[in-house]
Amino acid sequence: MDETKDPLRDRAAGAFKVFEYDELDSTNDEAKRLVKEAVIEGQKEPSPLSLPLDGLYGSVVTARRQNAGKGRRGRAFFSPGGDSVYASFILRPPERPAEQLITAFAAVAVCEAIEKTTSCKPGIKWLNDIIVDGKKVCGILAEAVPQAVILGVGVNINLDEDDLPNNLRGTVGSLRMDAETRERFSDMLIESVFRCTQDTTEPSPCVISPRPEHNRTVPLCSSYTAPALMDAYRARSILIGKPVYILREDEKTPATAVGVADDGGLVVQYENGGGATLRSGEVSVRI
Repeated sequence: MDETKDPLRDRAAGAFKVFEYDELDSTNDEAKRLVKEAVIEGQKEPSPLSLPLDGLYGSVVTARRQNAGKGRRGRAFFSPGGDSVYASFILRPPERPAEQLITAFAAVAVCEAIEKTTSCKPGIKWLNDIIVDGKKVCGILAEAVPQAVILGVGVNINLDEDDLPNNLRGTVGSLRMDAETRERFSDMLIESVFRCTQDTTEPSPCVISPRPEHNRTVPLCSSYTAPALMDAYRARSILIGKPVYILREDEKTPATAVGVADDGGLVVQYENGGGATLRSGEVSVRI
């Protein structure tokens, strides 16, 4: 069997699982397929590679390349491969819809992983862009599906501007890492995302499969509280206090970003004195 198609090898009780592939259409789409194919109560003939749904929560799908990476609002996410990290986390759904909060918490997790493994100082551009030196180095996409939330994270590593299509040059950047730092970052990213998005009370090892020679263990720490995560999000925001445009189709409305609400919404004040809390859409900084 192709080793990239044997995601269940070396599973361990109490460990979360990493399904590694060389290439996928989209890690989010593969995670959705795993959830859809998960063994449900009463299923008589499960696939040999299926897991019970409870066993999928806390799993990660990774790929070295994506040929149909997904971004917000139906856009493509450029995923050329190389040393970049493309990962989708299968999360237990919250008690109420909270994709926006999960995205905000994941943004904090990505920033933490960058801060702990590099000298970069990342910032967060509402809602889901991680910015380093004025350029986007990471995108985050949370998608709700029946009985799960799929959280996709794509981080550009060691890409040159020549690797980017013309429409992304000048706005998209890349982290620089040697091989050892890249491995530490990948482990830290997984640990941080689960710590920030899941209610974990016991440390748990991470078994990286299916390549036994590359197995590593990563401690999974207790999760933060939501207020602490939102404070961490606000501390890294690059928009608070800045003049912005609110983008809606072909319309650009000037406003000032004045804060981030506890539910992840962007609080803005319009030039006419009125205010609003945005829970969808896009903004750009006015220069």
